[in-house]
Amino acid sequence: LAHSFKITNMSRAIETLSTIPLSTLSLGAVCLLTYIVQILFNLNLTHYTMNPRGVLFQHEFYRMISSAFFHGNLMHIGMNMLSYMTLGKALEKKFGTVFMTFTVANSVLLTSVIYILIALGTYTVGSEKLMNQNSLGFSGVLFHLLVLESKCRQNTSQSIFGMVQVSAKYYPWVMLVVIQFLMPNISFVGHLSGILCGTLQSCGYLSFTMPSIEYLRTIDESERFRRINSMPSYIKTPVNNDEFSLFSDASGMGVPSCFSHVFTFVRNVIETVRFIIFGRADDDESAEQGVALNEGEWIGIPSRPFIDQSRSEMA
Repeated sequence: LAHSFKITNMSRAIETLSTIPLSTLSLGAVCLLTYIVQILFNLNLTHYTMNPRGVLFQHEFYRMISSAFFHGNLMHIGMNMLSYMTLGKALEKKFGTVFMTFTVANSVLLTSVIYILIALGTYTVGSEKLMNQNSLGFSGVLFHLLVLESKCRQNTSQSIFGMVQVSAKYYPWVMLVVIQFLMPNISFVGHLSGILCGTLQSCGYLSFTMPSIEYLRTIDESERFRRINSMPSYIKTPVNNDEFSLFSDASGMGVPSCFSHVFTFVRNVIETVRFIIFGRADDDESAEQGVALNEGEWIGIPSRPFIDQSRSEMA
C-alpha cells in the first residue's frame, strides 16, 4: 500500500511538472540547483548577495545576477519557486517561451540596477544602510512578473489572501505592503525594485530591451534551435496578441541590437554612479586608494566593502 502511494505521488509530480512550460521550468531548476550547491558546499552567502557597496566600490558586478538565484533557506526558496511556477506558467503560456526567457533575464539585471540606484539615492542624502545591506532571492523578479500578470487583467479584481478584493492594477503594490508587514525581515527595496521594473516594462518603457515579435517567431521556427523549439513544453510566440505592443518592441529590433542597448544602458548607469562617487580618474591618489576617516567611514574606494552580515535580507 505504501509503495502504491509513493508511485501515485510520483506520477502526480511528473504530471504536474509536464504542465509547466520550458522557460519557467528551466529557470526554476537553476534556482533549485543553486540552492543544492550552496548547501552541499556550505557557501558563504554574503559573497553572492546584492550588496550595492560591493558592486560599486569593489566592481563585484556578478552580484547583480547571483543575488537572484541564491536563497536564504528552504522555506525561502520553496515559497519563491511555488510563486514563480504559478506566475511564470501563466505568462509563458500567454506570450511564449522566448519572450519569457528574455523578460526574466531583463528582470534579473534591471531590478539590480534599480536597487543600486535607490541605495545610491539614500547614500547621497547621508544614509549608508542600503549601501551596506545584503539581499538575495528571486522575489524581485516575481514582483516584476506580478506587475505584468496584473496588467494583462487590469480590469479585474484579485484577492488578498481570500479576505479583501483589490483592483488588479493595484494588487502588486498592496502585496508589497502586506508582505512587508507580515514578514518585516524581507527586502522591501528588492521587492520595490521588481515592481518598478515591471511597471516600466508594462508601460512600454523597456521595449528597447526586448527583441522584436518577428525575431521571437524566427527563433520559434529556426532549425538551429530545433532541439529546443520542438520540445513539448516549448510555447511558441502567439500569432495574435495585442498585449505584445506593451511589452515588446515592434520596430524590428534583433537580439544583437537588443543586448547592445541593454549593455550600453547598464554601462552608462554604472559609469555615472562611479563618477558621482569617485570623481574623475585623475583625482589625487588618496581618493583613488581610499582614505579611512573613522572605522567604517570612507572617502573614495575602500580596499574591501563593508558588509554587515546582521543586515541580510531575503527577497
